[in-house]
Amino acid sequence: MAGRWVKVLLGLSALAAITVDGACPNKCSGHGSCGANDVCTCEQNWINADCSARQCPFTRAWQDTASYDNDAHYYAECGNRGICDRSTGICQCDETFVGAGCTRLKCPSDCSGHGKCMYIEDLAVSPDKRVGGNPDFTTFTSWDREKIQGCRCDPGWEGHACSRRVCPKGDDPLTTGQFDMHQGISLTHAAVIKFVIRYADPYGNVWTTSEITSGLPTDDATTCANIETALRRIPNFALSSRVLNSNELVVAPGGVAVYTRKGPTTGTVAATVADDSSTTNCIVSFPAAPGTTGLQHLLEVDVTPYTAAGSQPISAGGGSTTVAVVEHIPGGNAAGALARPLTELATCSNRGICNGETGQCQCYTGHKGLACELQEALV
Repeated sequence: MAGRWVKVLLGLSALAAITVDGACPNKCSGHGSCGANDVCTCEQNWINADCSARQCPFTRAWQDTASYDNDAHYYAECGNRGICDRSTGICQCDETFVGAGCTRLKCPSDCSGHGKCMYIEDLAVSPDKRVGGNPDFTTFTSWDREKIQGCRCDPGWEGHACSRRVCPKGDDPLTTGQFDMHQGISLTHAAVIKFVIRYADPYGNVWTTSEITSGLPTDDATTCANIETALRRIPNFALSSRVLNSNELVVAPGGVAVYTRKGPTTGTVAATVADDSSTTNCIVSFPAAPGTTGLQHLLEVDVTPYTAAGSQPISAGGGSTTVAVVEHIPGGNAAGALARPLTELATCSNRGICNGETGQCQCYTGHKGLACELQEALV
């Protein structure tokens, strides 16, 4: 009888040994803890029943099946645009996708060395917000705002990969009934002030003038002459403008006729900038030359560096100054709607073909000039 109990105890011991030896698989590979029912609880970024495989980053899915209205692009491993290497936890991304979890779309050709690769949310804040009559810009908030990337080209380069040179732009010599752009600068100040002006040209450059000193608010002529000198000193002949005293123009009495452009040819007129003893008004007339025709960016007048004593460059401070820069309509037009088509600012003036390798225009027969803006006699 005693021998039988010994056999039973030995059998139970063997079963216990088998149970212990058959705990969690591979002892959870050293990347987890063994719990009830011999199930591994894996450490972060380790998966499988034995915690032996790495998990790759989860990012917003480039594509998936929507679960509800406006509910798609939920998180997916490698963003559904790559294969996870379980030995390293690094995504092997599909072509043109980069980043941890294949989170970003690669810029084409790395912008060819002539641009900056940026998120679409940053590209939406375009320098074109400076264009006259269109001061607004887009705030991009969609799901892919930090996923899609594109190139913002260096000045003088264009194309989705910034691989082509920009050719000169000008006015089509065969179109008629158009106007060159005028801009009004209005400074409200109590004494002599100092400021700078920034000009963004159509080729992507932003130029800043040297320091400009105004006259007294009652001396528009001095201020306008100083602005003209500063603009003409911008290098590379970027801007050659004629600046006129507003009192010499036929404008709405006591002010500048402000034109709010609604489209390429239409807009509305209003007299909103007063011309009094505390205001200096100057009209900038853009010349009919390559690069300065058509719709131009509004000039930016910056008094900020000179508003407080000790500002750099060294200044005694200009006190309170307000600035307005607007598109101006010469001729004293009555307030209301007005059709005012501007001259073109077209590549090769629409009278030639741009050579993207050299940045030069190949003009059609009968046309010549830097931007094919001139006509010549046909022999």
